[in-house]
Amino acid sequence: MILGPGPRIICLDFVDIHYHGCPHAEKGELCHTKPRDGTSKCHRYLAGFVLCRAKPLVVAVTPVRGDESTSDAVERLLDHIVALPFEVAGLLADRGFYNGASIERLSAVAPVALPIIRRGKQMARKLDTTISCWEEYVMYEGSKRELRFPLAVCVSYQQGNRNKHGLLVRAYVACDLIDRTPKEVETLYRKRSAIETAFRTMREARARTSTTDPAVRLLFVLVSFLLRNLWVIVRWGVLATPRRGGRALPVWFRFEIFREWVDHSLDDTLGRRCEAPTNGVGIPVTYGQLDAG
Repeated sequence: MILGPGPRIICLDFVDIHYHGCPHAEKGELCHTKPRDGTSKCHRYLAGFVLCRAKPLVVAVTPVRGDESTSDAVERLLDHIVALPFEVAGLLADRGFYNGASIERLSAVAPVALPIIRRGKQMARKLDTTISCWEEYVMYEGSKRELRFPLAVCVSYQQGNRNKHGLLVRAYVACDLIDRTPKEVETLYRKRSAIETAFRTMREARARTSTTDPAVRLLFVLVSFLLRNLWVIVRWGVLATPRRGGRALPVWFRFEIFREWVDHSLDDTLGRRCEAPTNGVGIPVTYGQLDAG
């Protein structure tokens, strides 16, 4: 209801929760990522976000095991997304999905845009240009897994950004987006950066636990995403001011305030009270006598 009619673009990304413990039952439960806080082990989840400025909802989440391929997790998430009551207009993913199996599964559902990984002589030849253009790239050329897809090559001037000058060449896998210019594909993909706020709010709401059970840890991640979705719904559906050109979102209603509201409501509902052991002595009697003197 809150998304309204019409097709929607879905952003896909991995969420890594770093983990210092041991596997609960099998080693395949854990994935490996860039080291942080003294560990490279993590519990990984694949999430799908609706690309919408005022209503960036999380619509699907699935756990990812370390002993399964990325394409299997992608297929599992796409099954959930396809079952949703709206048409998928496009899929935006990051470099973690740059492999033949994942690209095939994504392009079978909707138009796809994702950045390439620079490797191989063929890719170097494609990127050796001074103008934005369309190219065709062949992955796994000459093998049974051979895959062909359109490549949107975008060239721009750095103009001193970060003290860099000269041409900057970027390329994107752009399946079923050939009706757009390479620059339009890049502009579309850059909108995906809005999901970083969703990750930040999810991490703020996620319950901390020392359990090794991946099912319990998944539950806490799902609850944090649901709390974030509820905040988005209340902000847009209840508090935003209707106006021409779209509702004006309340700047004061930050996610921190919403969490405080939820916390106070739980105190009243559950009858939570804070208790602490006393010293059994209190203020010495002599203190009162000194005041009287």
